[in-house]
Amino acid sequence: MENKLETRQFLECFFNNGNQINLDAIESTDGSARMLKPWIIRLEQNLPSVLPCKHDQGTDWYGIAQSEVQLRSLGEDLTAFIGPTGSTFRGQRAQLDLNNPIEASVHAFTKGLAFKFQGVPDRDGRSRKVWQALELMRQVLDRRVLQPYQTPRATGRVLRDFYMALQACDRPAAEVELNYLQVHNRLDPLNLLFLRVRMLSELEVWEELLALPELADLLGSRRPYGVTQALIRAVYQQELYRFEVTRAVQRAVTYFHESILPLYGNLYTSRANSHQPETVKSFMLLAVGCKPADVNLQNELLNLPGLNPEDLAYLQQLANLLPNSTPSHPPTIADPLKAAEEAAQQFKWDQVIALASEIPGSLQKARLLFHAFYEVQTLNCQREALIAFEQLNLDEQNTLRKTRLGQECLIYLQDSVSLASQIPTNWIEWLERLIDYPEWEQALDIARRGEQEWDVSYLLNKHGTVQQLKHLLEKASGQVKIEAVLSNALPHLLNSFQKNEQYPNREFISIYEFLVDLIAITTVGGDPDLLAFNELSNTIFSLGINSERYEEVIGYAIDLWSQYGSPAKIDWMLDFINILAIQPSLSINARNQLISTVATSLRQYMNRIDNVQWDLLIDLLKELDLKDSFPDLPPTSNIDGASYDLINNTPLQKLRNKSILIYTLTKPVAQRVKAIIENTCTQVKVHLSHAKGGSDQLKSWILNDDFVVMVTASAKHAATYFIEDHCSEDKLLRVNTKGSASLIREIQAFLEKSS
Repeated sequence: MENKLETRQFLECFFNNGNQINLDAIESTDGSARMLKPWIIRLEQNLPSVLPCKHDQGTDWYGIAQSEVQLRSLGEDLTAFIGPTGSTFRGQRAQLDLNNPIEASVHAFTKGLAFKFQGVPDRDGRSRKVWQALELMRQVLDRRVLQPYQTPRATGRVLRDFYMALQACDRPAAEVELNYLQVHNRLDPLNLLFLRVRMLSELEVWEELLALPELADLLGSRRPYGVTQALIRAVYQQELYRFEVTRAVQRAVTYFHESILPLYGNLYTSRANSHQPETVKSFMLLAVGCKPADVNLQNELLNLPGLNPEDLAYLQQLANLLPNSTPSHPPTIADPLKAAEEAAQQFKWDQVIALASEIPGSLQKARLLFHAFYEVQTLNCQREALIAFEQLNLDEQNTLRKTRLGQECLIYLQDSVSLASQIPTNWIEWLERLIDYPEWEQALDIARRGEQEWDVSYLLNKHGTVQQLKHLLEKASGQVKIEAVLSNALPHLLNSFQKNEQYPNREFISIYEFLVDLIAITTVGGDPDLLAFNELSNTIFSLGINSERYEEVIGYAIDLWSQYGSPAKIDWMLDFINILAIQPSLSINARNQLISTVATSLRQYMNRIDNVQWDLLIDLLKELDLKDSFPDLPPTSNIDGASYDLINNTPLQKLRNKSILIYTLTKPVAQRVKAIIENTCTQVKVHLSHAKGGSDQLKSWILNDDFVVMVTASAKHAATYFIEDHCSEDKLLRVNTKGSASLIREIQAFLEKSS
């Protein structure tokens, strides 16, 4: 009954709010709308369905599913019966606009398990062929025997896929994993909330994050270190970044102390050695504006390694507000325990942890560190708290166990790891422990937290350390149980290296190579995994590898295509071939073997490939001097018998005599899109930018070009905000994609809409 009520509420919302199709008309016995009734019945039976939203500009169709398995099956059916020749369907999950009430209802009902597409109009502007294809599809689906059983997925694998989706900035995929965890009761509501905060932070949806109805409870509860850092980022970007842009340093300090601290004060009790730019700048605002000013903290922040020049310049401007910025020499502390107690009373947990090393083992020291760990939640603080606990005699340990704080902390501390010596301080120690204890239950939790706290730069400080890590990774991957843990820890290991300021670093190429291997061996073909495979492959090709490794990576790609190749994966494979075209070819035979294998599949999918994909293929074949080897690609006619036209009748023609800026960190994609635009449209100027920060050149392009395309999926740094600060909204296109084909489609849609 509850499910029927929920479905009814969704239908009433969907067939409303501007949808010209009325629910009452569907349920009546007269009129053409009644033909949608079978699709409504499918929805009421918890089966995948397709519903239309008719408006003045045409009709949007929404494929609706109730599980990941249903969505995958529905995508295959839509590809088979409709495909790109008769519609805009490409197999990707819908990027739903939550400000649109109809799309918001679809998102709420499906948890992101939805498709969105339009039909190719007939001569009179209607889309009869799409409706006919959908009706044929429904008739086939209604005859199928239902297979309701789904093999349960391990929680570790679901979390792994969630974090990989965040790597790809793929919100629909991440929402699917969150929904799975919730529906199957794998995590409690608070931990699901922590994951949602992490997701919104990674996607930089600051306004939505700070508007969470649970925010007040979140601020008052015990939080993981990563969640605190995410909240600090959100507050800075939403409330404080505007002062940085205008360099209104005094106003920033005043606003921070008068407006931010009263609301979010407990976020700033410990920096916990974070080098996150928003955290560092927030603590500089704290240091400069507190009474008295914390000059030592100010100078500590100014001397942090790895800060980019723009952040350092702003920190220095803030520091200059103090008339005397010379750090004072800390006085000799006669009683470190008393000093730590005073710091705890002022919620200065960093000072408590720092002073602990000077305090002999005692019950009060343990209490202080337990309290600090309760608030800070870092691995370092956990280690110090356990050391202090181990220094106590049995009676003192029992006394601490009887306190509420002691009970709560020990449950977490000893469930997580029983001895301080077992808490790793880096990835090498983590792998060593995992190899020694394959049954280590908290390995993934430690890996997740380590990603936030461990800086891989330490590997460069000692000769042979990188090779030691590579050896341990290879050793771990040779054992079934350990390899399963390593596979689930992949997104954390990957992010540790990709977020490093020096990425890509030639010294780490052996690690990047291992990560490529691990993705290829352990993936089940998800889009985020395949995207990561392409990015890492491009990285190692650009850094330089030998022909044997080059052939091995291409062999992986052939195997992945053989297992998961489908019309929905064509964009991924075209981007991989693009990488091969741009990077030096160390084995032409291996490269051509891949293209030949893919070409065989494309002939099978002939009617499921759209013009954008054909455009990319033609461009690639020409560049690789292989056009004559595949004379039947692209086809001379499409499914309707109309001739294929690469250049004419494309919205890209609207760029004639104009200029466009494409901003993305994914260089191969930008280079290919640039080539397509220039080949398609004459007298167009395409500027490419991959900078991680603002510059005079970037500003000039933003102000003077006719259109600006910002790929937000690969622009999570200062340049994103720089572009938004200098670009008018009417000519800015934000694209959450990393693929060439999807980027071209987004540009075409933008040009059509802006005309």
